[in-house]
Amino acid sequence: MKATLNTNSEDRQAIGGLIEQLFSATDARDWAAVKATMHDSVYTDYTALGGDAGFKSPDEIVKGWQQLLPGFERTVHQPHNLAFWVADDRATATLDALATHYLNHDYWSVFVGYDTEFIKRDGNWYLARIDLSNYAQVGAPELIEKAIDNVSQNRIPPLTPAQDTATIDAFFSALEAQDLEAVLATLDAQVVQEMPFAPEGFPTRVEGIEAMRKQYSGVMGYTQSYEREYFGTADPNVILVKFEGTITTSEGKPYNNSYIGSYTLGQDGKIIKFIEQFNPNTLLNGWPGLQPLTFSVHQAGAPTNSGVQQQEVFFPSNGVQLKGHLFTPPHFEADNKYPVAIVTGSWTSVKEQMPDEYASLLAQQGIMALTFDFTGFGESEGQPRYVEDSKLKIADIKAAIDFIVKHPNTDPEAITGLGVCASSGYMAHATAEDPRIKKLVLVAPWLHNPEIAKMIYDMRPGGTEGLLQAAKQAKQRYADTGRMPYVLAASELDPLSAMYVPENAFDYYLNPAKAAGPHYANLFAVSSWEPWLTFDGISVAKNIDQPVFIVHSESGAVPQGAQRFYDLLNGEKTIKWLNAYDQQQLYFESEAVNAAIGEVVDYLK
Repeated sequence: MKATLNTNSEDRQAIGGLIEQLFSATDARDWAAVKATMHDSVYTDYTALGGDAGFKSPDEIVKGWQQLLPGFERTVHQPHNLAFWVADDRATATLDALATHYLNHDYWSVFVGYDTEFIKRDGNWYLARIDLSNYAQVGAPELIEKAIDNVSQNRIPPLTPAQDTATIDAFFSALEAQDLEAVLATLDAQVVQEMPFAPEGFPTRVEGIEAMRKQYSGVMGYTQSYEREYFGTADPNVILVKFEGTITTSEGKPYNNSYIGSYTLGQDGKIIKFIEQFNPNTLLNGWPGLQPLTFSVHQAGAPTNSGVQQQEVFFPSNGVQLKGHLFTPPHFEADNKYPVAIVTGSWTSVKEQMPDEYASLLAQQGIMALTFDFTGFGESEGQPRYVEDSKLKIADIKAAIDFIVKHPNTDPEAITGLGVCASSGYMAHATAEDPRIKKLVLVAPWLHNPEIAKMIYDMRPGGTEGLLQAAKQAKQRYADTGRMPYVLAASELDPLSAMYVPENAFDYYLNPAKAAGPHYANLFAVSSWEPWLTFDGISVAKNIDQPVFIVHSESGAVPQGAQRFYDLLNGEKTIKWLNAYDQQQLYFESEAVNAAIGEVVDYLK
């Protein structure tokens, strides 16, 4: 189970091992081991697969699983792409998973994402929340009812060990040896390979030995190794395999995917059929000739085949190096000057989230666009990490302007600052202070001042004063020890997290189907409370002379702040209310984002 981690080895072993135990014990029907991974009360949300949501005890959870899973001959879970973040005795983790449910020579499989939370008690970590997102499912979902019926009738298929695995092992060994003839020697002449989760542009079915020769000859130049585990079924000629591939392509590019395979042996012992399930997103991001669908961590960005080009760029800010993405329009001409937008996102966010999404869509419409990670966030330098400091972020925006005005294709009279959510206040300050920004555009702006902040955060444990005191202590601790205290940026369970409202209120930051995962660190430096709670992103409107365009929703974040900001503007101004959408929809949902970007492009053009 490959992981992206940012914590010490003890936490890595504990939480990673706990996740592995949860899934492997479930497949082994070791219900005591399953329950041992869980906190006294666990919030579960399986509504994406037709289940329910709510707090349950470990006994209740396991009882529900026992009504279904033992009715299959085999279940095999393959968790992978694990990323997690630890703040004292709280942690969140995201992961993807493949899961195959096999019964009567048929299967039902799902490709899902999990966002999870953990609580540390008496030195041990325990699962406290598990929320499933359904990416795709294939096979025969009617097997669910058959499995439930098996359990209700006490027809529990026994777990059968895999028996003759020699041919399948020879298949993997031949791949590792890059020996095409040895690979083909394990296959029946009429062999069929199915890849039901394959993305567009990659085959989902290959039939016959000659087609297999063509399919596999292309990978014989790839260095390959496979960790594999075998599982038997009621039919000794059908074997399930959970495996992970570590591959370097002939271009020298790493390609590491996770798989579940179903292999059927013919009478001569050769493989006559195999069904290979894998993570299609990993394939799109790593396989030669393929590419991700959009310039974003989800599907709302511009299509990568739209003609938009993304470049990695670097520029300095206050002595540290910031990393960004520069998006250029289709049919880009090196001799032309283009309007430019600098695009920034919500607090704690990274460029791969809503900034890349909005920027790539602007580029698709002929506007060159720059995104970047602020100091201490994402791929940019800066210590301490994950500090939400308005002064630093405003300085970073000005550094981005310094960089982009020197670009040979920038039209210096057409530079727009576009802030999404919390960075709207930072972008507003940068606009007031820097006349090189010719227009200000704010999308779903979170605009607050100390008065509004106090109304919001006095409801938190310790209230506003408690948070300010915690920030003071955190700064002192960092000065004394070089170690910054952190809380989780978003949590469904921890009231001390920066964004705490239960029941999926901040699902965007936790859900791998939206914006969570390896790019985003779900951590918030405790010292951030002081600059955040004392920041005034509203009264600066009086100092802005440039034209301003606002797109917001009355059901979005602090709409009263946006209205106050708008009322204080003295110059040319327009506000557009997209009340059909809420705040987080304007972060990632294609319909909402396209509606917002349509308004922005119409305004800029």
